[in-house]
Amino acid sequence: MAVTLDDVKKLSPKYKALIIFLIYIVLGYLYYLLFLQDALAKGTALSAKLTTLQQEVTEKEQAVAQIEKFIREITELKATFQAALLKLPNAREIPGLLASVAQSGQGAGVNFLLFEPRPPDKKPPETKPGSPPPAAAKGKPPKPAEPEKFYDEISVRVQLVGGFHNTLSFFEQVARIPRIINIEDINMGDAQEVKGRGRVIKTSCIVKTYMFVDRK
Repeated sequence: MAVTLDDVKKLSPKYKALIIFLIYIVLGYLYYLLFLQDALAKGTALSAKLTTLQQEVTEKEQAVAQIEKFIREITELKATFQAALLKLPNAREIPGLLASVAQSGQGAGVNFLLFEPRPPDKKPPETKPGSPPPAAAKGKPPKPAEPEKFYDEISVRVQLVGGFHNTLSFFEQVARIPRIINIEDINMGDAQEVKGRGRVIKTSCIVKTYMFVDRK
């Protein structure tokens, strides 16, 4: 039986409200199926993508901060390296530098028994013909070649005699020379009484400096 508009008008307000409510439910369901469902799915996908992008942005910001930190550290290292290079004498300055060491001894009141500069050792380590390298003999892969140094080591064998305080004064004056100079293998003998000089000590040591070499 068909329901007409007049039949609906004759219904009680309670049934009219129920019919309107059902109509709204049907319309809402259709709206959800046709429009809202796709919009919600797109919104969820966009929200997930936004979260991913925010994480990437955070990671890239952290990477940029690290890069800036590394750039600052590299700049500081370059400045330190340049300052160190200023303390490395070149080949022309070595004779004058050794003369300054000798003058420091004279100023401190010590006498040199031996002052023997040695040229830098540039010979590669000797190996017997036909013998494999130590690493290869043990079945290990050979070590990678070390980078060539930008300096040569200059050592001087020194033997001197003088009072204890004079010897310490010599070491102190050498330390004040504005170049990189190390004193190693210090060996002091027993103090002996010398007529006219008092108690003196015979000291042997190795004075080392480092010569800058521009290897191309």
